[in-house]
Amino acid sequence: MRRAVRRRVAEWFLCLALPIVPARSGGLVLVRQYATTLGDESPSARQTRHQVVALRRQGPAVIVRRGATAMAPENSIESCVAALSYGADGCEVDLRRTRDGILVLFADEALDRITDGFGRMRDATLRELVSLKPQVASGRTLFSSPPTFAALLDVARQQNMLLDLHLREPGLESEVARLLEEADAWDHVIHVSRPDTDRPFEAARLRPLAYKARLCESGRDMDPAAVAAALARPGEMILVDDPRVAARLLSRAPYQPQPYTTTLRIVAEPPLPTILSAAGDAGPLPVTRALAALPRANSPSWLLGLMANRHNPAGPQHRLTERAWAASRLGELGQKPRPVIQALLRQARKPTPHPDRACGGLDALAAIRALGQLEATECAGDLIGLLHRPPTRASRPGEWNLSADSISQPRETFEFRRTGYVLRALGELPCRTSRRFLERYVRMDEVQARRFGPPQFDEATRALLHQRLAWDDIARLLRSSNSGVRTTAILECLDAPTEERTLALRTAVPWAVDLPRARR
Repeated sequence: MRRAVRRRVAEWFLCLALPIVPARSGGLVLVRQYATTLGDESPSARQTRHQVVALRRQGPAVIVRRGATAMAPENSIESCVAALSYGADGCEVDLRRTRDGILVLFADEALDRITDGFGRMRDATLRELVSLKPQVASGRTLFSSPPTFAALLDVARQQNMLLDLHLREPGLESEVARLLEEADAWDHVIHVSRPDTDRPFEAARLRPLAYKARLCESGRDMDPAAVAAALARPGEMILVDDPRVAARLLSRAPYQPQPYTTTLRIVAEPPLPTILSAAGDAGPLPVTRALAALPRANSPSWLLGLMANRHNPAGPQHRLTERAWAASRLGELGQKPRPVIQALLRQARKPTPHPDRACGGLDALAAIRALGQLEATECAGDLIGLLHRPPTRASRPGEWNLSADSISQPRETFEFRRTGYVLRALGELPCRTSRRFLERYVRMDEVQARRFGPPQFDEATRALLHQRLAWDDIARLLRSSNSGVRTTAILECLDAPTEERTLALRTAVPWAVDLPRARR
């Protein structure tokens, strides 16, 4: 315990020293990130840990997808510990590998949904990931410095945390197995999924458990009757997005904060380069750093020129990145003269194709987000128009169909991403057009919603609650027959209360009023 306290004090001291390091170390900067190696563990702590984990494996175990995202950003150490603080037994986490070979917790193939970066996550180094800034949607921060898998295992050992590992790309098995062996944490792992679902994760020490139900897939983890029915089924565990209802039904403490420590790696390194190499093969992140370092980076006229540029000597990938970055910067600047709004709307309507699905249409997505940031209410109808699905047709040779559905990974398709971007942007446009469409959307069934892209009732509900609503309008959402709408509305009203939301909760779902609120 004393060693953990001393380590925490040392970490805080080094953090406070950050501003003065560049002047004393020849241009170096301190880089603070989660450790890539495991910490020490005493024999007695190990023995106690295995005993507690064995009890948790007997079930019923509550597993939370990506950690408790109502309390902290997804796939973060904070969200995983918060899940246990609110009564869960473990977490499902997503694993990917950085360009420099480090296993980290990260769900998406692309960077842009939760960070200010562009391109594939696997093309970024750990250092670059740490340098990215978070996106904010409906008042929630979506990203924090991504923890390494080693750091998660350190905390999982402290917390006796069960783990469902979702390997998001092939080739991670050997490194995952090595770290689990080194941590002596095989008994923590209750399930492993892989991109190739036909081939199970093969390991002699893996002892998977069976799920009773995956309630997060149907949005029914805030329905006491559905959770109770799931707990009565055969199996050892349930998967939820939020653990609070399950914890109440299992008579667990509503909120019991779990202390933990993380091992941080703090080193002095040169700043990330802001000048592109002569080779011209830089990916999106080096390109955006170079653009942001230019003296004209805050000039709206120059940014508009970048968006209008039809040719880049470095190739189409650089042009696509420039257009996306310029749109994002215009949104950050907060200035919305008519030429800016018109240029963003033109770009939103014409996504640039690219063979890499993490980059295809990236310029249009960035423009949609910028229109929301600028609160360009006059564009609400145009954004809604982007969601109307065009007639399907076969792509011509050499043409990349940005709207094609993917059976294996639908969340990675451009159409799914565009739907989410538009719905979030509409939530930021306080006008009658946005509100009426969102109200209509949350009343649709699955078939009707598919006319506007892959259904995302949770995003639409959060966006609608971002509009100004009377308490009876909120109560209708809380009584919705759509479980995704109802669950999202309950959580938003519970964790971000206003007078109208509290009144709606007491009227429509009085049992939810006494649930513990998220502490972010």
